[in-house]
Amino acid sequence: MSDHPIAILLDSRQAGGIESHVYQLGKALKNSGWPAEVWFFQKYQNEHPLEPALTDSAIHFRYLSGNLAGLISALKDTQPLLLHSHGYKAGIFGRLAAVISRTPVVSTFHNGDPGEGMVRLYSLLDQLTSLMSENIAISEEIAKRWISAPHRIDNFVTVPEHYPPPGKAIAFVGRLSHEKGPDLFLQLAKHLPHLPFRLYGSGPMEKILQKQQVNNVMFMGQVQSMEAHWRDIGLLCMTSRFEGLPMVALEAMAHGVPVLSFPVGGLPDLIVQGFNGWTSPVGDLDGMSNLLQFWYSLPEAVKWQLGEACIATVINKYSSQAILPGILDVYQQAVQAKGYDWPNLPKASPAHPLAKKNQDRSQTVG
Repeated sequence: MSDHPIAILLDSRQAGGIESHVYQLGKALKNSGWPAEVWFFQKYQNEHPLEPALTDSAIHFRYLSGNLAGLISALKDTQPLLLHSHGYKAGIFGRLAAVISRTPVVSTFHNGDPGEGMVRLYSLLDQLTSLMSENIAISEEIAKRWISAPHRIDNFVTVPEHYPPPGKAIAFVGRLSHEKGPDLFLQLAKHLPHLPFRLYGSGPMEKILQKQQVNNVMFMGQVQSMEAHWRDIGLLCMTSRFEGLPMVALEAMAHGVPVLSFPVGGLPDLIVQGFNGWTSPVGDLDGMSNLLQFWYSLPEAVKWQLGEACIATVINKYSSQAILPGILDVYQQAVQAKGYDWPNLPKASPAHPLAKKNQDRSQTVG
C-alpha cells in the first residue's frame, strides 16, 4: 500500500454533478484502503458546499492558491501517487503542473455540453491538452470528442441499504441553465396541472422561470444534499438538452426513484425502457407527458417493483464495487507510464447485500 495519497483536483464554487462524483470517488477510494485527498484549485467562499460531506466521511481536503505555481508546489511537497483532475480548468492546469513535477495524471471528462464563448474555448483547450494524461470519458458521446485515447468508464454512486416507499412528486434536480432544460420541465408541468412538480436547484434561469408562476411547481432552491428529499420524490424527470452521465440520475435510481428523460449522453445506456424508467425522443414533450401520466397511474406495487429494478441496475453496473476496479486500472497505467511502481491492491470491497437482485428480470412496464 502506498503512503502517497491520490490527489483529486477540481476547480469549483458550488455543488453539482462533478462535485458529487468527486465525493463518491474519494469515499470509494478511502473505503477500499487507498489514501485520497480532495484539492480545490482555489477558494471562492468561506466554505465549499462539499465540505460537510467530506468532513463527515473523514476525507482530507485542502484549498490551493488558484494558480499554476501553487499547484506545482503542492505536488512537489505532497508527492501524491497521482493527480486525478475533474473539469476543464482543473484538467488544463493539472496536466501542466503534473508534467512539470513528473506526477502521473489522470483526467475525467464529464461535460456533455460543449459550451459557448470562453467556456467553449476552455473546453477545447481541455481536449487538446488531453495528450498529457490518461483519460476517462463518462459517456460514448464525450469519448467521441478530441480526447486522447479515452477509457470509457461510467459514473457511480453509493447505494443505501434501506430506502423508503416511493413518494409522489415529479422532480427536476440540477442547475437552472439552458443545457439542463428547466424551461422544458415547466412546460411539461403546464401540460399536467393536476400533478405535483418540484424543481431543485439554482442558476441563471431561476428568476425567469419563477416569473412564469406555474401553480403546480414548487421551487425548492439549491439544497446541500438530496438525501433527505428523495423520500418525497416518485419520479425524476430530466429534460436536458445535453448530458454526460448525470450523477443525479444515478442517485435517484440508487434511492429507488425511476427516471424519465430524453435519450442524451449516457442516459440511453442507463435506462431500460419500462424496467427502470423511460426515455422520450428529444424535445417530444407530448410523448414525455403521456409517459409521465402512465407512470402516475401505475399501482403502488408496480412502482415498488420499478424502484427495486432501479436499485439493482445501480448495484450491478454503477456502484463503486462495479466501477472502481476500472478506475484503478487507469491509475496503474498512468503510474507505470511514468516509470513508477504500482503499490499492491487492497482487497475488494464486499458486495452490496442487494447485489444481483432483479438482474435477470425481463418483465418491463409500459
